[in-house]
Amino acid sequence: MTATDKRPSWPIGARLAFRFVFAYVLLFYLSFSAFFAPFSIPFALLSKAIWSVIVPWVSTAILKVPAPALVSDGDGLAQWIMFGGCFMMAVFATIVWTILDRSRSEYTKLQDWLMVIARYLLGIAMVTYGLAKIVHLQMLPPHLGKLVQPLGESSPTSLLWIFMGSSAAYSAFTGFVELLGGILLFVRRTTTLGALVSFGAMTQVVALNLAYDVSVKIWSMNLAALALVMLVPDLRRLMNVLVLNRSSEPADFRPLFSTARRNRLAFRIGMVCLVLTLGFRMFGMLNGRGSAYGRTPTPLWGIHEVSSFSSNGVEMPPLTTDAARWRRVVIERSGLASIRFMDDSVKDYLSSVDSAAATVTFVPNPDETVTAAGATRLAYDPNLIQSRFEEAMDAGVAEAFVMAYSQARNGDLHLSGQWRDSGVEVQTTRVDESAFLLQTRGFRWVQSYPYFR
Repeated sequence: MTATDKRPSWPIGARLAFRFVFAYVLLFYLSFSAFFAPFSIPFALLSKAIWSVIVPWVSTAILKVPAPALVSDGDGLAQWIMFGGCFMMAVFATIVWTILDRSRSEYTKLQDWLMVIARYLLGIAMVTYGLAKIVHLQMLPPHLGKLVQPLGESSPTSLLWIFMGSSAAYSAFTGFVELLGGILLFVRRTTTLGALVSFGAMTQVVALNLAYDVSVKIWSMNLAALALVMLVPDLRRLMNVLVLNRSSEPADFRPLFSTARRNRLAFRIGMVCLVLTLGFRMFGMLNGRGSAYGRTPTPLWGIHEVSSFSSNGVEMPPLTTDAARWRRVVIERSGLASIRFMDDSVKDYLSSVDSAAATVTFVPNPDETVTAAGATRLAYDPNLIQSRFEEAMDAGVAEAFVMAYSQARNGDLHLSGQWRDSGVEVQTTRVDESAFLLQTRGFRWVQSYPYFR
C-alpha cells in the first residue's frame, strides 16, 4: 500500500474548490508578480507580454473602449481586466483539470505546496507593508498644501492618508500588526496564527479601501483572500478551540520531500530567496525614506499668504470675487506649488528656483491625475519635481512664468514678473507650518472633555 492510498478521499466539492483556488492563486500572483522582485522579474516580463495582448483585445473587442495603459498606480481598467481574466482562466482550468484528472481522490501533496506558496507570497506582502508603516513611509505626514486645504475639498482617499500620516504612533502600531502576521507566516508551526493576524489586518485594510475609495481594492482583497485560503484547512480545529471549547488534534506538518536532505536544501533555498527579496524591498524603502525626509528642500518652500498684489502697477484689493488676485502661494519642500486665488480657485504648478539669478519659474503641472493638495508622495523630493519640471520644459509647455524673487530673513517673499498678460508684484507673509493644531496638539492623559476642533 502506498502513501497515497492511505490518504483520505476528499469530497467532490473540496476537490473542485481546490482546483480552482490553486489555478487562481498561480494565475493572479504570476500576473502581479512584479511586487515580489527580484526573483519574480522573469515571470513579470512574461506576464506583461501576455497581458499586453489580452488587455487591448478585451478593451476594444468586448468593452468597446480604447485600450488602457497596462500599468497604473491603482485599480485601472487594465487591472480589472487582468483580475477578471485570471478568474475566468481559473474557471476554465478547473473544468479541464476536472475532466483530465477525474480519477484523483485527493490533492494533499499539492495542497502542501500551495500552502508554502501562499505563506511566502502573503508573508512578503505583510512584512513589506508593515515596515513601510513603521518607518512612516506609506502614509506620509501632512504636507503644506494639505494643511491649508479646506476639509470639504479633500477626497476620501486623501483624508484617509492624512488621518494615518498625522500619527506616526498609530501608523507604526498598524505596521507592527502587519509585520507580526508576516513573520509568523514564515515559520511553519505558526502559520495558522500568522494567517489569523494577517486576515484581521487585511480585513481592516479592505474595509478602509472600500469605504474611502482607495484604488488598491483588487490587491488588498486578494491578499485578504489568500490569508483566508490558509485558514480553511484549520477551520475545524479553530472552531473546536475558539468556539466549541473542545480539544483539538495537533496540526500535521508533512514534509514536502521524501528525504531529509531534500527538505533541508529546499529550506535553505527558500530562506536565501526570502532574505534577498525582503532585502530588495527594504533597500527601496530606505531610498524612499531618504527621498521623503532626507532631501534639502527647495529654497522658497513654505506657506505664503499674499498681503499685497499689484497688476500693471495697480494695487488690487482682496475681493473674494476676484479670479485674478492671488490669496495664497504654497511651495512644497519638493517644489510642487499651488496658487489659490481670491475666488478660491486653485492652480497647480511645478516650480524651479535659480538661486544665482534670484528667479523662480512656474510651469503648469501637466499631471492631472493628482492635485498639489493631494499629492503627498510628490511633496517631499525636490529631485523628482525638478525632473518633472525639466520634462515639461523639454516638451514645450504653453506657459512658463519667470518671477524675480527676494526673501526676508523671516521667510516673507516678494515676487515680481510677467504673469500671463500682466506685470505682477506680490508681497507675501510666510506662515509657520509648525503652528497648525494638527501638528502641535500632541497627547494628553487628562482631558475633561473631548478636544474637538
